[in-house]
Amino acid sequence: MAASLASLRVPDPMVRWLAGKSRGERRLMAAIATAVLFALAWVLLWEPIARDIGALRAAHPANAAALVQARRMTDEIAGLARTSAAPATTDARAGLERVLAQQNLRSAVTQLEWQDGRARMVFTAVGYDALIVALEALQRDAQLRAVEATLTARVEPGMVRAELTLAR
Repeated sequence: MAASLASLRVPDPMVRWLAGKSRGERRLMAAIATAVLFALAWVLLWEPIARDIGALRAAHPANAAALVQARRMTDEIAGLARTSAAPATTDARAGLERVLAQQNLRSAVTQLEWQDGRARMVFTAVGYDALIVALEALQRDAQLRAVEATLTARVEPGMVRAELTLAR
């Protein structure tokens, strides 16, 4: 038995100490070592796994709700992608004039020129809020977007001088 223990390359003092023990004592030490290994495995492996399983079970309802919401949002995005945009008016000038009239800004335009399919407009004095609403309506209804804009504050509160270039 001592020769087989020595082949394990255990330090000599330990081999001598084990060799001096009876067979029952060695079995008892093996049982204690097994119990210690089992306890370490329990504390270092099983307890963290069990704790993580509990945390995952607790988080499951919130994760499931987030997944349902994400799926709903992807369906909505897919639906928006399938719906076609409003058809563009064939005449950009007519669309521009119509939106300016709807927004009551036609009289505020001091200069309006068309060149290469682009409209260049100048407002000497226009309310900033009204201008933003008009730009939104132009984009939505006439498919005209501001590609260049210069806004200069005026003395009157909320009023600006606006030079805009619009294009499709």
